[in-house]
Amino acid sequence: MGRFLNGFLLGVGVGLLVAPMRGEDMQRLLRERSQQLLNNLPNSEQLMQAGQQVAANLSQTAGTLKDYAQQAASKVQDTGSQLGSLTQQTTQKVKQSGQDTLNAAKKTTP
Repeated sequence: MGRFLNGFLLGVGVGLLVAPMRGEDMQRLLRERSQQLLNNLPNSEQLMQAGQQVAANLSQTAGTLKDYAQQAASKVQDTGSQLGSLTQQTTQKVKQSGQDTLNAAKKTTP
């Protein structure tokens, strides 16, 4: 118990020596700083305006993204159609080439 009491008294003494100011002064300073912080906060009308601006910007961005998505889907569809046409043309050329090769082979064999 004696060690605890000695440690406690030593801690109180060191605290008093290094304390920056009296308790009343600290309370006054805290009140002043908290009032400054409250004065710097935006009021509800400013918050409402900021919220409306954010909502408008989000809506505009969503519309732009929707337009981009529609353009991309259209390009993908066009590319798919072109690939389908190219595939059909290539298939026909391969068939024709195979048929020509078969006909040439028939002609050369007795």
